[in-house]
Amino acid sequence: MSSSQPSTRSVSTSKPQTSPALSASSPSPTLPAGWIKQYDPASQRHFYVDTTVPRSTWSHPYEDEQYIREHGHSHAKQHNSIRRHSSASQGIASPVIVAHQQQQKPQHHHHHHRRDCPPDEPQEPARKKARLSIHSPENFQSPGTPREDLTREFEGLLRRDFSFAGQYCHAATMTSAANPGLSIKGIGVVGLPLSDRDADLVRQVISPSSTPDQTVGNAWELGAQLIECMNPAWSAYLEEVVLKDIWRKLTPHASGLRLKLQSLILWEQSHNPMLYECTQSQQSDSTEFASVHVILPSTYTGGHVQLSFASSSEHYDLSPTSSFSTSFVAWYHGVECQIKPIESGRRLALSYRLVVSEGPRPTLPVMTDKLQDLRRFLRKWSNFQEYEPDSVPTIIAYTLAYEYHDDDLRGDTLKLEDRHKIIHLKSLCDELGFQLGLATLDDHLIGTADESASRDAQGRPKRMLRVNNRRLNIKEVYDFDGLPIQGMAKLELEEGDLVPPPESAPDLVVYDAKNPHVIEFHHSRTVIVIFEKRRTVEMLLHTRKTPYALERLHNVDRRNSSLIERKIVSYVLSSLYHQQPYNFDAQARLAEISLGWHDAKLWNETARSSVAHGPMLASLDQIRWLDAWKQFTFSRIRESIEQIWEKKGAHKGLEFYLVADPDIYARVADNSNALEEIRHWSGDQLQRCLDGLQNLEREHVPLFISAIRKKGIMFFWEIIMRAIIRVPNAYEFWLDFLGSLYTLRLEMLPKEHDSKKFNEITDEGLDSILSDFGMVVRSGNIPLRGQRLSEIIGLCLSIRRLDMCRRVLFMTVPRDQSEEWIPVVTSPGYVPQLRRTLHEHGMEVYHKPFCDFFSAAIGCFLHFVVGAYSNSTRKICGSCTVCSALDDFLVSPNLTQAHFVGTKSQAEHLEAHLVPNPDVASFHSYTDTNAGTITVVSKLRNPATDPHWLKRKNAALEFLATVGDMKIIDRIMGRRYNDAMLAIEGKGLFVHLEDGSRAGSHNSSRGIAIHHQVQGRWAATSVTDEPMQNGR
Repeated sequence: MSSSQPSTRSVSTSKPQTSPALSASSPSPTLPAGWIKQYDPASQRHFYVDTTVPRSTWSHPYEDEQYIREHGHSHAKQHNSIRRHSSASQGIASPVIVAHQQQQKPQHHHHHHRRDCPPDEPQEPARKKARLSIHSPENFQSPGTPREDLTREFEGLLRRDFSFAGQYCHAATMTSAANPGLSIKGIGVVGLPLSDRDADLVRQVISPSSTPDQTVGNAWELGAQLIECMNPAWSAYLEEVVLKDIWRKLTPHASGLRLKLQSLILWEQSHNPMLYECTQSQQSDSTEFASVHVILPSTYTGGHVQLSFASSSEHYDLSPTSSFSTSFVAWYHGVECQIKPIESGRRLALSYRLVVSEGPRPTLPVMTDKLQDLRRFLRKWSNFQEYEPDSVPTIIAYTLAYEYHDDDLRGDTLKLEDRHKIIHLKSLCDELGFQLGLATLDDHLIGTADESASRDAQGRPKRMLRVNNRRLNIKEVYDFDGLPIQGMAKLELEEGDLVPPPESAPDLVVYDAKNPHVIEFHHSRTVIVIFEKRRTVEMLLHTRKTPYALERLHNVDRRNSSLIERKIVSYVLSSLYHQQPYNFDAQARLAEISLGWHDAKLWNETARSSVAHGPMLASLDQIRWLDAWKQFTFSRIRESIEQIWEKKGAHKGLEFYLVADPDIYARVADNSNALEEIRHWSGDQLQRCLDGLQNLEREHVPLFISAIRKKGIMFFWEIIMRAIIRVPNAYEFWLDFLGSLYTLRLEMLPKEHDSKKFNEITDEGLDSILSDFGMVVRSGNIPLRGQRLSEIIGLCLSIRRLDMCRRVLFMTVPRDQSEEWIPVVTSPGYVPQLRRTLHEHGMEVYHKPFCDFFSAAIGCFLHFVVGAYSNSTRKICGSCTVCSALDDFLVSPNLTQAHFVGTKSQAEHLEAHLVPNPDVASFHSYTDTNAGTITVVSKLRNPATDPHWLKRKNAALEFLATVGDMKIIDRIMGRRYNDAMLAIEGKGLFVHLEDGSRAGSHNSSRGIAIHHQVQGRWAATSVTDEPMQNGR
C-alpha cells in the first residue's frame, strides 16, 4: 500500500508499545481445582477461568451448566437457574483466557476499540509470540450470540495443550548410506541388495527356530542375538545420520537417545497376503518409546507403511528407491502401525528400538478427550448451520502459532504444535465432511493514532488509540498439498469469522502524511480456515459476496427455489441498488427467475432497482413487464412501474406513455373493465408527466413529433401543448420543434381544420421563441444575440414566415438607432452570420425586409464610427498675442488656406513661427502692387493623406465588405449611396436619421480667410465661405 502512494504515506516496521497490564487474582479455595477468579475492569465484574481447558464464564463453576454436566457437583442442587450456554451466562459474552501456561504473568487488557501491541523484544523466528490476553465482553456488539459462542468454543478447544514437541512418526531415504556388513549366524555375510539365494538362506535359518509369534504370513523375523553388523561405519552412520534425523523430528527436546537393535525382518510376496501388524504398546516401566525400521537395499514393490495416531494418519511408500538406497521409518509406541503386503520381490529391514538413557521418557499426548471435544464441536456447528444458519458463521479462521509463506504453505511444512493440532483437526474434518485449508490473512486495522504514546525516530506515534475500521482479506486458500482450492480466492471475512488472534506487533505500520492522526497496522497471519463442504456455496456467498453470487446466478433453477438460491438472488438484487456500472444482464436474469418462481415481490424489487438513465420502455422490456402483467395482474406491478417513472423523470415517463401502443393494453387486459381502468390510469400518468416537465430540450422533439404522428394534431394541441408552452427557457426545443413540425405538415397534408391547428401551434411556438430572444437582447450578451438572430431568421425562412423576420430583426435595433448599437453591428457574429443564413435560404441582404435593416446598420456605422473629416491641426504660436489669428486658422476645421496682408517685418514674424513646424502648414510670401507683403499659409492636412482618416476609411470599407460588395451596398442604400461614399472619402458627414424619412449630408467648405493687421494684431477681415469665429 505504501508503495502506491509514496508521497502521502510512510511505512514503519517499529513495534508499538503495550498497554498496561492486568494482573490475575490468586485461586479461590472455594473453586474447583484448576479454576481461578479474575476481575475485568472494562465491565467491572469478576469472571471465572478453567485453566486446564481453557475456558471462562461469568458465573461460578458450580452454576455453570457445562461444568455440572461434565463433573457433577452437589452444590448444583442449591441453584434453580442454569444457563444453557455457559459462555453466554447473564446474557453477556464471556471473557476468554489464552496461553494458560503463563497464567501467573501479567495480563494485558484487550479492548475491541483499542489495539495495543507488545514492545520490542526478542522473538522466535517467523512466529507470532502469544501473549496472555483478556477479551472483554465489550469487544462484541451482540453479546451471547451463538456466533460468538462458537468461535470462542473453537478457540478454547484449539488452545488446549497440543504442544507435543515433535512428530509421532517420520520416514526418510538415504542414498549415501553405509553398508552395514550384515552377518547372520549360520549364514555369514549377506550381500546387498538382497539376492534370491541369500533370501532363501535367511528363510531357512528362521524357519527351524521360529515360533508362531515370529512368522506372520509372508514375514519372517530373526532375533538380534543372531545378527551382527560387521562394518564399523554402520554404527557411525546410525549415530550421526539416522539417530540425529529421528531425534530432530520425533523428540527434539529429549536427551540421551540411542538405538537398540531388536531383530531382522524379511518380507516376501505370498499367495496368502496379510497385513503386518507392528504396533507396539507403551510399557510404563520401559525406557523404550519408539520403533525404527531401517530398510536395507532390496528390490520390492508394495509394502506401504501405514501409521495412525488419534484421528490422523500417514502413509509411506519406500519401494521406488529400495534397490540401492537405505530408508528408515520411525514411530512412537502407541501409534498404530501396519505394513501392507509385498506385491513383488522381498524387503529386508533391521528393527531397532529408540531408548532414552537419561531424563524423562518422551510420550505421545493423550488426544482422546481433545479429539472428542473437537468432534462434538464440529457436529454442533453443523447442526447450527442446519437449523439457525443466520446466527452462526459459515467459516471460521484460526491463527497458527508460526508464520509461513504462501509458496511454502502446505501440511508437511507446518511446525511443532501447529502440525499436531492441524493434522488431528484435518482428520476430523475429513471424517465429518468439513474442508480445512491454509491461508495468509491480511488483518488491516485503520485507526486513530495515540498522540500521548511514545514515538519512533521520526517523531510519529507508535500506538493506536482506537480502531475505526478493520478489514480481513485472504488472497488464496491452499489445501494440504499446497495447491489452491478452486473458488477460494479473494475472501473477505468478518470479525465474527476470526478467532481472536494472540496480541503481536504489526508487520507493517503505515502513516498518512495528509492526516497525521490516522495510523494503519497490517498483520500478516497464517490461518487455517474451516467450513462445511456441503455449505460451500453459503460460505462463498458470505466471503465473496456479490461477485460469487453473480457467478452462480445463471445456475439458479427457474422452476424451483431453494434457500441457498434465494440467498444468491438476494445478494445479486442488493448489488443492483449500489453497484456501478449497473448490471442489466443480472436484472434481466432476476426478472426471469421471479417469473419462473411466480414471485411478484421479487419481480417488483428487481423492477425498482432500475437506473435513471435509458428509456423507460426499454427498461420495462428488459424485465418482461408484459409477462409480469399477465402473471401477477396489473394491480400488483403498477406501483413498481410508477416508481420507475419517478426515478427516470418526467421526460422518460412521458416517452413511455406517449409511445406505448394502446393495443398492448387490449391484448394483456383480462376484460373490458380492466382495459378501461388501465387506460384511465395511463391518462393520469401522462398528465402527471406533463405537469412534471421542468425543461424541454432538443432531444425531446422526436418524441412529440411521434406523438403527433400516432395520436393526431388535435391530441397534441389539447393534451400536450397546454403543458409544454408553460415550460420556460425552451428556446432550443421550440427552434427544432417548429422546423420538424413544418416538415411533418408537408408530409401529412392536413385538412383545413388541422392546418389551422398547425398554424396556432407555430404562432405559440414563435411567441415563446421571441420571448426568450427578447431576454437575450436585454441581457447585453452580444455574441448570443447575433447567434439567436441568425437561428430565428433561419427558422422563419424555413417555415415560410417572412412576416416574422422584420419583427425579429428590429428587436435587435435600438429605438433611436443610437451609438449603443455600434458594438452589436460590428460584432463578428452579427452581420456576417446573418448574411450566411440568408444565403443558405436563397435570400439576399437587399431583399425586403432585410435591406431596411442593413441600411440602418450601415448608416449608423457611417455616422458614429466614420463621422466627418476635420482638417483642424495644432497651434504653433503659443502665447504670442500678435499672431494668434494664425492659431485660429490652424485649428479651424473648415479653412484650408489663409492670406496674411502686412509689412515685410510682419511677414517675417509669421515665418518665425511657421519655419519650425513644416509638418503643419506650407507658406510663401509675395509683394503686392501696394508695396505690401502677403503671406499665403496652406494647411498640409487632407483626407487623402491623413493616416488617421485613412484608418477610419478602411474600417468603413471592411464593415461594408461584411455586408456585400459595392454593388450590393448601392442596392441597399439606394438614393443615399452617394452620401455614404462622400462620408467615406471625408468630404461630408453622413446624416443618419432615426425615422429614415429624409436623408442628407453636411459638406465641409474649403474656404479662404484674408487677414490684416488691426491695432497691432492679425485679424480676419474677410472669409469667403465661413463666418468669422469669435465674432471676428
